[in-house]
Amino acid sequence: MGINTISETILNYVEFGSGKSSKKNSILFAHGLFGSKKNWLNTAKLVSEKLDRHVIVVDLRNHGSSFWSNIHDYTSLAGDLIKLTDHLGSNFDLIGHSMGGKAVMSACLVSPQKFDKVVVIDIAPVSYPNKEFVSYISGMKRLDLTKISSRNQADCLLATTVPDQNIRNFLLQNIVCKENGNYEWVVNLDSLENNIEQIGTFPLYEAQYLGAIMFIKGQKSPYLTKNTFIEVKKYFPSSIIEEIENAGHWPHIDQPKSFQDKLIGFLDTTHF
Repeated sequence: MGINTISETILNYVEFGSGKSSKKNSILFAHGLFGSKKNWLNTAKLVSEKLDRHVIVVDLRNHGSSFWSNIHDYTSLAGDLIKLTDHLGSNFDLIGHSMGGKAVMSACLVSPQKFDKVVVIDIAPVSYPNKEFVSYISGMKRLDLTKISSRNQADCLLATTVPDQNIRNFLLQNIVCKENGNYEWVVNLDSLENNIEQIGTFPLYEAQYLGAIMFIKGQKSPYLTKNTFIEVKKYFPSSIIEEIENAGHWPHIDQPKSFQDKLIGFLDTTHF
């Protein structure tokens, strides 16, 4: 595993494998809102080993170790992915969850010739309500980090606005303790708050992506429905949709084995 910090305008990433076969595409994983590259490390390592592929997992802008920006829309997120893949100089397959899925869809609609296989996890190219995310950001910003001495303390305080323990655990992955003992957020809450309408929507494109693309739906999740399938087919006429049983919006967390089997099976096929 290698960790790379290239510049202030290139996404930070971790890589597995070294592209042992030049005939095989590299693979890029993009996380969702409030996530980071850490969410994908185990799956990325497995995919790299199983398929003998070079795999990278990125921190999207305003998240993790990547640069912060006042701009956070899907045109910019797609541009970041394209810039990174151009920098690395490989052909890529793309995998994205939720916000990362929208970034991946935008990238392959903007530059379809750059990408071969695409996997979008539990999101569609449509607009969604953002009320819950607004409340999460509000709760996170209300934490007085100067008075927090432990992650458990932060968890207790955040519970007043985010009662779901699993959601709190996910959000608190974005809090780190500095060398001086003080805590700070590694997610740009101000930018995400200012751009939350953009994050909830999806740009209008006239283009289509005609390549191989698989949408993975969590059975219990409301994000991919028969209505959203119409928009999926409009932009991605060759798309297939797979469902993971007993899984919600994070099927890769809820049912990792089933998810990994579907993902590897799709990426390993030579024909679509």
